[in-house]
Amino acid sequence: MIERRHAQSLSELRAAYNETYARAEYGEKEALYELVWELLRPAPGAAVLDVGCGAGPFEAYAQARGLRTLALDLSDEALKKAAARGRGPLLLAQGERLPLADASFERVVCLGNLEHFLDPAAGARELARVLTPAGVAVVMLPNSRYSGDLWKRLITGEGPNHHQAIDRFATDAEWRALLSEAGLRVDAAHRWDKGKRWKRIFPFQLAYHFVYRCSRR
Repeated sequence: MIERRHAQSLSELRAAYNETYARAEYGEKEALYELVWELLRPAPGAAVLDVGCGAGPFEAYAQARGLRTLALDLSDEALKKAAARGRGPLLLAQGERLPLADASFERVVCLGNLEHFLDPAAGARELARVLTPAGVAVVMLPNSRYSGDLWKRLITGEGPNHHQAIDRFATDAEWRALLSEAGLRVDAAHRWDKGKRWKRIFPFQLAYHFVYRCSRR
């Protein structure tokens, strides 16, 4: 696993993301949310927990399709932007310490956030804890062997960098091991290449991100 760390504490991490969300926000192409929807297979009106929701782009997608959502993030500024769009309920919380009961959600998502936690293993354990025995979690994580980053390393000598307060990149095998040790079983794995379909000419192991459909072990 490759790690780049600029924040050492929860307060430092929250401050970094508050600064980021005060001037910008993150989101993905709708094609990603379509993939997540297919993997979740939610029943009509089901409740979905989004851990690390940011400004709430997935909430808008899910709510437009009739789902109930609970979204949480450690950034006050991110939740302000989500609230301004009328998305809720929203919860200020740390992903490693979810203020939720055991087995309280049948559907859970964590899309491009676990790698930025202070302790991703603890965060993964929390995802498993709040998931019901028959539930589904969809987790998206970045690949340390992404084809674009390998090319960048060849040209510049620099490794992957998403310019976050904490960045981590790992192989498919490494992420699977982390999820498994946390109590999650990977039932299916898909790739996300920022919507660039032509990237599928490269092997799965060179994908930009891995999108895992998980259940409790």
